Amino acid sequence: MSNGPFYQGDCGCGAVTLMATGAPLGAADCDCPDCCGEDGSATRLLFWPEVSVQFAGGFDELEHHRARHGGEKLRCRRCQEWVLTIHEEAGIMALPAEVLPEMTEPVVDDAALLDRLGHR
Repeated sequence: MSNGPFYQGDCGCGAVTLMATGAPLGAADCDCPDCCGEDGSATRLLFWPEVSVQFAGGFDELEHHRARHGGEKLRCRRCQEWVLTIHEEAGIMALPAEVLPEMTEPVVDDAALLDRLGHR
């Protein structure tokens, strides 16, 4: 992981914990079927280089499944909260903003990144 600011986050029950370092590549509100909340609302995503995100705990609590857009979604098996999506070919991880509540820095909106990752 790189030097610089780091942000810690977790799933709703705290079983899965992670850290992201540096600055995100961008952010966007995604309303694709895989990313929408239960109420159908868009989810704010933060995009990080894959090398900037690591799990600090609870890796064995993760469930993996392939999203329609091709990414691999990881959820906590205990609380069923989605913690991130891996876009392996692009080397990018998409994290719902609520997973990293410490991340309060302004982030450049990059809706075009959603298109490149197949979210629309």
